[in-house]
Amino acid sequence: MYEQILAKRNKERIISLQNLTQTQDQWFAQNIKLLTFAEVNLTALQKILYQVVRGLLKEQQQRHLQIVHTVQSQSIQENVLTLLAEYDDVLRDAIPQPIYILIWQISSLEKLKNSIEVVDDVLDIVEWYFRHQDEQVAALDEEDLDHELIIDLYKEAVEEQDGDAQYQLGEYYNSREGKHFQPEKSLKWFELAAAQGNADAQYMLGNFCFGGIGMEENYSLAFSYYEKAALQGHADAANNLADMYFNGEGVATNYTLAKKWFDYAAQKNVAEAMFTLGIIYEQGLGVEVDEKEAFNAYKKSAEAGYVEAQYRLGGIYLEGRLGQAKDVNRGLFWYERAAEQYHVDAFYDLGYIWSNGLAGIRNLEKGIHWFKQAALQGDVEAKLQLGHIFNKDTGLDRNLKEAIKWYGLAADAGSEEAAKILQELKGL
Repeated sequence: MYEQILAKRNKERIISLQNLTQTQDQWFAQNIKLLTFAEVNLTALQKILYQVVRGLLKEQQQRHLQIVHTVQSQSIQENVLTLLAEYDDVLRDAIPQPIYILIWQISSLEKLKNSIEVVDDVLDIVEWYFRHQDEQVAALDEEDLDHELIIDLYKEAVEEQDGDAQYQLGEYYNSREGKHFQPEKSLKWFELAAAQGNADAQYMLGNFCFGGIGMEENYSLAFSYYEKAALQGHADAANNLADMYFNGEGVATNYTLAKKWFDYAAQKNVAEAMFTLGIIYEQGLGVEVDEKEAFNAYKKSAEAGYVEAQYRLGGIYLEGRLGQAKDVNRGLFWYERAAEQYHVDAFYDLGYIWSNGLAGIRNLEKGIHWFKQAALQGDVEAKLQLGHIFNKDTGLDRNLKEAIKWYGLAADAGSEEAAKILQELKGL
C-alpha cells in the first residue's frame, strides 16, 4: 500500500526538485533524474550525497576538500564517508539532526534492495539542501543519538530486509519525544516490517490506521492489521481487535467474538481487556449477567493499574453494588488511586464526598482541594461547586471574591447556572 503511495509521491517530488534545481544548480538538475529509475544505482545516490556534503562544506568556508577529493582510487562511497568523518563537527552545526542521520545512513549502504524507500530519504536531503540550508539548526546532543546503532539498523532494514530492524526504525521515527518524529517515515518502516509478518509492526499499523496517523483513518484496514497481529499472539492487538468487535468499528458488532479476544488479552494481563470484561458481565452483553464475574474483572483490572477500573471499583464500594457490602474506606482508596492518575471524575467525586460528609466526616478543606484539582483539569461542575462553597457554605466564611472568580470560570465554560448567579452577585 504505502510503497505505491511513496513511489507516486517521489515522482512528484523529483519533478518539483528538477524545476527548483534548474535555476540553482545545473549538476543537480541533470542528475536528480537518476532517482527516477526503477532500479536505482547506489553509486548514483552516493554521488548526489557527495555533492550535497561538499556544497555544505563550501558554504561553511571549508577550503581543504582536496584531502579527500584528490584520492581518485577511492570509491564515491568512501569519499562521502571520509568527508563526513573529516568535517563531522562542521556538518553537525550545519545540518538538522534528521538530515544528518539520513546522510550517514545512506552513505554507509553497501548494497541496495529497497530503492523506493532510500530514494525517499535522499529526496528529503536534497529538498532540505535547496530549500532550508540557510536556516539555523540546533546543535546535536550526543546523548540523544547513537550513530552506529541507527546506521546498522538502516543497513539491516534495507540490505538484509530484516523485519525486526525495519520495525525498530519505525519505532525510532515514531518517538514523539525526539526531534526525529516523522510519522510518515514510521509508517513506511512499519509497513515493510508488517509485510514480513512482524506482529509488533502490524499492531502499530493498526493504531496508525485507526487513529489516522500519517494517513487517513481506515477502520477496516486497522481491523485487518489487528487481526493479523492477534493471531500471532500479540496481546494488545487482541484487545484492540476485541474493542472493534465490541464497538462495531470496521466490522459488525459481535459480542461473542469480542469476549473471545478480551478473554485472550486478559489472560495475557492486558488490564483494559479485564475492565471491558467487567462491563460485558455487568451488562450481560452476549452473556448472562454475572455480578460476581463483573466485580472480579473490575478488581483485577484495577489492581493491574487501569485507571478506569480503579474509578469504577471505587464507585462499586461506595454504593455497595455487584454483591459488595458498602465500604466507604475502600471506595475512597480506589478513588484516590484513580486520582493519582489524574482521573478528572475521581477528582470531582472526592471533592463531593468530602465536602458533603459522605465519608462520615465532613472535611471542607479536602473537598475544596479535590474540586480545585478537577477544575484545573477543566471540569465545569467543579468550578460551579467551588463557587457555591465560597458563596454560601455554612462551614466557611463567605468569600465573594473567590465565589465570583469560580462562578466566572464556570460561566465562561458554559454553565448557565453559574452565569445567572454571577449576575446576581455583581448586582449586590
